[in-house]
Amino acid sequence: MKEKDVSIINKGCKLNGTLDFKGYLIVAGTVEGVLNAETVITEEGSTIKADVTSKNLTIAGAFEGNITVAGRLTLLSTSNVQASIQCGSLVVEEGGIFNGRITPPSSPPTFNEDNL
Repeated sequence: MKEKDVSIINKGCKLNGTLDFKGYLIVAGTVEGVLNAETVITEEGSTIKADVTSKNLTIAGAFEGNITVAGRLTLLSTSNVQASIQCGSLVVEEGGIFNGRITPPSSPPTFNEDNL
């Protein structure tokens, strides 16, 4: 089994710019700009104001921007999302807040790890 890289942006940390991560990214702090990662998981209390491209994305905090997900996008019950979304599949837990639009992909979205 191939091990995945794991990166963490802790509470109190703020990153701004174009960010590329391999493997899993866990966000507990703040990210602004452009974010590319294979799998992103945000914690309750986190804030993302970015354009995100990933294979899978789970949001538990605040999000504002554009989302392109090749696989599954999950909005947890604590999420507050204002976004334009294009994804393979979408799961919204009861209590999750979504304001924006969902556009079905004209072709299946892809995620290219080679760009990281």
